Amino acid sequence: MDSDIVELLELVNSSRDYYTTSSCSGRIQLAACSHPGEKGKLRVLAKWHRPIEVWELTLALAASREPGVWFSVHPPIFHIVARNLKAAHRLLVAARNSGFKHSGIQGLGKRIVVEIMTMERLEMPLRLNGVDLVHPWSYPSIVKTANDLLSRSKKRLKKLEEVFQLQQ
Repeated sequence: MDSDIVELLELVNSSRDYYTTSSCSGRIQLAACSHPGEKGKLRVLAKWHRPIEVWELTLALAASREPGVWFSVHPPIFHIVARNLKAAHRLLVAARNSGFKHSGIQGLGKRIVVEIMTMERLEMPLRLNGVDLVHPWSYPSIVKTANDLLSRSKKRLKKLEEVFQLQQ
């Protein structure tokens, strides 16, 4: 459990209408893969749930001999089971009003699963087929962009918590 969303998760899970099944407060990640959609083959080389420093990216990339390395920023994401469609709709409205525009109902089977996610995302190859595509002099710009995206998406977490409290 990511420490910066403990209060939000406790709030959601204390409700009689909802419970969480998975969550992430957002992260910056370096992964070995040919492309970022390779679920079974993707191997995480480094992962941070906070802004990073240029030296951290440099060190993690230098430590890898993988032929394919991707750098990414993943926004906060929550999977929340709702008691019924009315509760799911209420949750979606709250999420979207908090800036989590990429939210929707993911399942309508035995459980109604609502996925809450923002749109701040970045995926870029740093190495493909063993060739480094990005020069180290550009790492500061890449890290600044990643940190800005992560920080912007994490600011939405507090707003989601406030909106969720008003719903209760």
